[in-house]
This record gives sequence, structure tokens and C-alpha cells, in this order.
Amino acid sequence: MNCELWRVIVAHDNDVTKQATVRRDTNSIDTHDPYQTGKDTIRLNKVMETISKFPEVEAINKQIDKNSKGTHGVSFMVQDEFEGDTSYYLFEVGDNSHDDRYMNIYDFLLEKKTGEIKAYDHLSGAVMSLQDWRTTRK
Repeated sequence: MNCELWRVIVAHDNDVTKQATVRRDTNSIDTHDPYQTGKDTIRLNKVMETISKFPEVEAINKQIDKNSKGTHGVSFMVQDEFEGDTSYYLFEVGDNSHDDRYMNIYDFLLEKKTGEIKAYDHLSGAVMSLQDWRTTRK
């Protein structure tokens, strides 16, 4: 399994050009098929930016920022498969502000062929549309 760690730091001002800064732990740049598993960097950056604007993610970002006194924000971990299925990217959204652990809060999936973002509900084990996920959370 290929696993790439992505960190997203959300800025604390209203300048939308600085809202999401993405840092990828890598030392190389290559040319490739943009839909090759694990190599879709531009697309993944856009999806992380989109997910970071979800109201649920913005709310936990504010909470993490407050609890860490402005030193941390929401974190992303991205994998190029979901439970062995390579037709999805998995975006784990969580809190990495603790010295001893990472706390996963939400899981979102990007369907590689359609570009649709879906949610994964751990309690039911279901992959669902964002609309259905938001309805079940109420």
C-alpha cells in the first residue's frame, strides 16, 4: 500500500489566497499520467482545499486552533486506496496537535474516475454521498 502524508495548515486570516497551505513530504518532481495511482498531486491539492472548506472541517479546525492556542490546525493524511480498492483516494481528516497521537475525525473519499467526494461513516461502515452523510449526522 502506498501511503503519502500530507499536512494542511489553515491560515488564521481572511486572505483566501493563504487559506490552505499544503506541504507534501517529497523531494522529487516528475511528469506522469495525471490519473496514475499515487501521482495525482494537483487534483489532490484541490480536493484537500475543497474539503478544508466543508463546514464540519472548518468547525474542527477552529476547535483545534483554539485548543492548541493557535499553533495547530486540521491535518490530512491521504492514501491512494481505500480498504484495498484503488478506485478511491482516502482523505483522513484529523487532529495532529497532540505529542503522542493522531486523532482521526473524518474520512472522505475521492472517486478517481468521477471526481466525486464521498464520506465514509465508521459506525455503519457505509460509503455515502455528502448530503446523506450530513443528514445522518443530525
